[in-house]
Order: sequence, then structure tokens, then C-alpha cells
Amino acid sequence: MPYSSGDPNAFVAVGMQSALGSPQVTATKLRFLKYLSGTNVAPEMTVTDLREGGDGLDYGFTYKQQVAVRGQLVFNGRPEAIGQVLEAALGGATWDGASGPAAHTFHTGHASFPWMTLFVQHPGSALPHFISDVHFTGLTIEGNPGQPWKFTVPFIGINHGASFTALTPTYYGDEPFLYHGNPTFVLDGLGDTDIAGFRITQTLGVDELQTQAINFDELPIMNRTIDVEVTRRFESPAQWQHIYYGASTNVTPTYAVATGSLRADSLYGTGVGLRSMQVQVPLLSYRGDVLTELDPDGKTVMETMSARALKGASTAFFAVLKNAHASAYAS
Repeated sequence: MPYSSGDPNAFVAVGMQSALGSPQVTATKLRFLKYLSGTNVAPEMTVTDLREGGDGLDYGFTYKQQVAVRGQLVFNGRPEAIGQVLEAALGGATWDGASGPAAHTFHTGHASFPWMTLFVQHPGSALPHFISDVHFTGLTIEGNPGQPWKFTVPFIGINHGASFTALTPTYYGDEPFLYHGNPTFVLDGLGDTDIAGFRITQTLGVDELQTQAINFDELPIMNRTIDVEVTRRFESPAQWQHIYYGASTNVTPTYAVATGSLRADSLYGTGVGLRSMQVQVPLLSYRGDVLTELDPDGKTVMETMSARALKGASTAFFAVLKNAHASAYAS
């Protein structure tokens, strides 16, 4: 019987571990993600062939040198499911102690990242992937007009199996954060109603350590890079001149690298039902501002600014999530 990639028995669940080697198997600790196209799990193996004396022209022996599992999670940001993902991808998390709603701040001001467990069932119920000792190796948050905020989270896992105790997915009834959901956009300290899209991409440098086993022993995270793109309607040369010439009034380049900041918010509900998501990059180092090309058919001229996050007085990147999870995020 053929399977559909959208089979109702397929699901993706994430859970935080207490330590390396301690998979999260408690169902109530898991968060089920409403996955999007692009979500995948890809077990991989490095196979080595040996050609030695006596084998003639052919290979005489083959063996597995290394096994691992990689993939990515793609999903729309919802208040109750993204907390664990944000802590695992950014590392630091604090809870304000409140419950109506609870506010959680996730930030990059540290070098510790929790291990995760993933349960991915696909196709249908034919292949239940049980992946433990997982590190998220990046995080992309993007917003575009008329759409939910989308999250893309690549991962690498040490241990992978095709069996686990049957799980029944439990999805919260919360709505996703929408780009036009009571938005606030602040660019370089000023509110901006012309922003037509943003993308924040964190890439983590992971050292894949293998010693005496066929799989990795550890996956220490060595460094972090955060790149930002912001698109908006071009209505003034001020930002272009700021980026390329060092100031909005300059007409020739200077040695200084232009800096700025970005904040984006989406929210819905009120009172104890308030659900909100805010992301901030306090210090941007601008790298370019690309304009829509000349076109005789006529197109609205847009500008796409590219920048890299720097660590200034605060952390390079942080997110504030308000939801109903009235406790700290933990295994």
C-alpha cells in the first residue's frame, strides 16, 4: 500500500534531555510540532571500500566508518510548542514566574546547549525514528507578509533507532504567530511600517567528535554566527547612504561600518490569553543594501538590507515568548 507524505499517523515531537545519554521518553514532556514541507530526517553512513594486495582490480572489503543522523524541522511558530526549540537552539532561558501569561526570555549570552530527543514517525506509522543526543545546529526565523512566522531548525543526532513506545500526538489548540498579528517593527531604533519581510539565521559551529565508536561521542558547539536580512519599500536614500557611506547625509564612503538594530513582534489575545513573540538583535553590523533592479515594465523598488549580529552591551540575539507554560523550561 502506498503512503502519503501527509499521512495522519505521521508526526514530529521534541523533548529536552537532562543530560547526554538520557533520552527524554516521558510523553508529557514532549511537544508535537505541526510540521511543514522541508522537514526531514536523514540517517547517513560513511562506507569505506578497501582495495588491498591480492584483491586484483576490485575492492575486497567494505566497512562502515561512521554513522549519524541529520535533518531539519520546519514549522510555523506557535506559543506552546516553540519554547523547547528556542531554549535548545539559543541555550539560555529565564521565566518571569508569572502564569497569566508566563514570559520566557531566550538568549545567546552563554555557551551551553541542552541535548534533545526527537520522535519522527514517517512514512505513516511504518518508520518510527527515535533520535537521541541531538543538538540543534542552527535556527532561522522568517516573517513574510500575510504568512505565519516560520521556523527552520537543522539538527544532528548521535543515536538513531527505528523503534519506540507508541505515542499519541497531542497538539495545543493555539494559533500561529502571524506577520500581520498586531505587529511591531523597529529598525535602528525607529518604528518602521514599510518592512515587508525579515529573516534571522543563526548558524552554530559544531565539532563532530568520534573516537572509539562508530557514532559520535560528543558534539561540542564552538561558535555562533547570526545573520539578518530585512526587506522594505525603498522610499528614501538615507538607509542606503548610511550603510554604504557611513551616514545618511554622506555622499562618499567612510571607513566606519554602519550599525543598527532590529526588533520584530507578533501577538494576539488579551489578558491571561495574551500570546506574543518578540525577537531582537540589539547590534547589527550592516553588510549591504540591495535595490530592485531596473525594469522597463515597472516594479516597486524594494531594498534588502543584510547585516551580521555583534555582541554589544547585551547578548547578540534574544527572544521573548509569552504563553501558558507557567514554569521554567527543563528536562
